[in-house]
This record gives sequence, structure tokens and C-alpha cells, in this order.
Amino acid sequence: MGRLGTWYKILNGTYDTNSEPVQNLDLVSRWLIATRSVVFVMTVNSVIIGGLLYLLYAGFRLGFLLPFFLVLVGLVTAHAASNLFNDYWDAKHGIDTSQDYFRPAYMPHPTLSGMMSPRGLFSLGFVHLLLMITITAYFVEVRGPLVLVFAGLGVLFLTLYAGGPAPLKRVGLGEPTVFVVWGPLMVGGTFFVLSGTLPLWVIVASIPYAVSVTTVLFGKHIDKIDYDTPLGVKTVPVLLGERTTKTVLKALIVIAYASVVGLVATRYLPVWSLLSLLALPRANQLFRALSEPRPRERPPGAVMWPIWYLGFVFNHNRRFGALYVLGLILSVLLPIYI
Repeated sequence: MGRLGTWYKILNGTYDTNSEPVQNLDLVSRWLIATRSVVFVMTVNSVIIGGLLYLLYAGFRLGFLLPFFLVLVGLVTAHAASNLFNDYWDAKHGIDTSQDYFRPAYMPHPTLSGMMSPRGLFSLGFVHLLLMITITAYFVEVRGPLVLVFAGLGVLFLTLYAGGPAPLKRVGLGEPTVFVVWGPLMVGGTFFVLSGTLPLWVIVASIPYAVSVTTVLFGKHIDKIDYDTPLGVKTVPVLLGERTTKTVLKALIVIAYASVVGLVATRYLPVWSLLSLLALPRANQLFRALSEPRPRERPPGAVMWPIWYLGFVFNHNRRFGALYVLGLILSVLLPIYI
């Protein structure tokens, strides 16, 4: 398998990390694994949604391209920094300390796998953070100091999610944080740096995808209940229990679709946004999986075991997000309202 094939499989979440030692991989592949690039699609979608909402609001202008590209690079870089710092703090707090723990079982941990030292991991995260700060400084110059509100909140959540004396994900606040970051902060922040304004309808239009991204963390933390509970990591699934969390997760999926219908019915978005409903078959697969107990042993063909529920939730998120973006693209090209 060539480098491009390896990169594609890592980004697509289908790369078998047991097939080759990470030390033998090329530099880009190691970076993609260390930053957990498979989930960058969620940030990319949030930025695209913010950009398309701007085009729906203001129409296409050639000057749109450079700031859109910069905010995309800045937020993907921030996401990478968050993942790197998350691994650093989890290891420092005694969560990721063994190859038997959930994280290195489905994806090589940057330090446990020998890919880099803890200091190297922190330094790499800091380099990403500096790039994000540089891009933020540009937008402060262009749009004014309000940009610092979005950037400051992002850095605050980035730091407190896994770091600090009481990490948010250890006290049941990780899931709400994800909703805020991938919805109002990323979608709303993208719209603001492009337009200099932030109408309420943009925040409302960020809700469907923000909810969908939040379900991904729910799926991951359901898979991790048995790992997190003895470590005192109180995620929402640990606090509520698996059965109740599955019910909440199903409710969130329903809310994501209902909010799309509501946005179209209230003329916040054109009818093309209803294309998101074409992801309902994936939602049905997810509901069926949630109705069954998690397999005790690795099923044949499972690539990233012990991931189970997360795989179904993430696949649904990718389909739902792609269709939501497609609906907005068509809305920009041919805005038709009810």
C-alpha cells in the first residue's frame, strides 16, 4: 500500500494499526495518527456549514476565499492541538498509561507507541496552537477584538476539556462542550469572521450538526464505560449508565432531524436542507445497534476494536453531515423556501 493509500485509510478510519509498526510509517502518516485526523471531518463540516450560511446570507464574493481558507486551517489546527493535548493530559493524569486502555487499543497513542516523548507531544500541540493564534491575530486585525471572544472560548475549552485540576470530560461536561464548540463556536465563529456579524438564525442553523457531533462523543463514551468507571472519569454515560445513555443518544438523533425540519418549516433554511433526511437509513442502523448488547469478543472484520457503538454513530454523523452540507450548497445555488 502506497503512502496515499495509507493516508486515505487513516483519514477514513479503516487503517489497521496492527499491520505495521508506527515507527515504520512516513512522517505524514504518523502526524495523521497522532492528531487523530479521522475526526477532522467534523471540524471541516462545521467550517463549511458556516461558510455556506455566509454565502446564503451575502452571496458569493471573490474575497470570501482567502478568509474561508484561513479559518479552515485555523480550526483544523486547533482541533489537532486539542487532540494532542488531550493525549498528553490523559497520560499525565494516569488515564492513558497502559496498552490495555481503550485509547491505544484502537489507535496508537503518541507516547505509549513510542512515536514521540511526552515532551515532544506537548511541543507538537503547542506548535499547532501557535499557528492557530497567528491566524486569530490576522482576523483580529481584520474583524476587530470580538474575534478574541471566539478564539478565547475555544482555547479555554481546549485546555479544560482534558487539562486543569478538574477536566471537563471527567465531570460530565465533555459532551455539552462538544455541542458548543462544533456548533455556535465553529459555525458561528466562521460566519462572524467572514461577515463581521452573527445573526441568531446562524446559531440556530448550527444546531443540527452540533447535535450530530455530540452524538459521536456519546458513542465513544458508551464504548468506554467499563474503562472510565474504575478510573473515576465521570462522562455522561458513566453518570447515567449505559441503558439511559442509549435512550438519550437516540433522542439526540431525533432532535438533529427534527431541528432540520423545523429550520425549513420556519424558513430559516431552504427546502434543500431536507436532503439530510436521506441519512435516516444510517440512523436506523444505529438504532438497531443501540438496541443490542455490545459484543464481548472482537467481531470478524472489526478494524478498530474495541470501538463498537462509536463506529455506528460516526458513520451516521459522516452521512448526515455530508447531506447537510450538500443541502446548503444547493440552497446557495438555488434558494427555494417553503
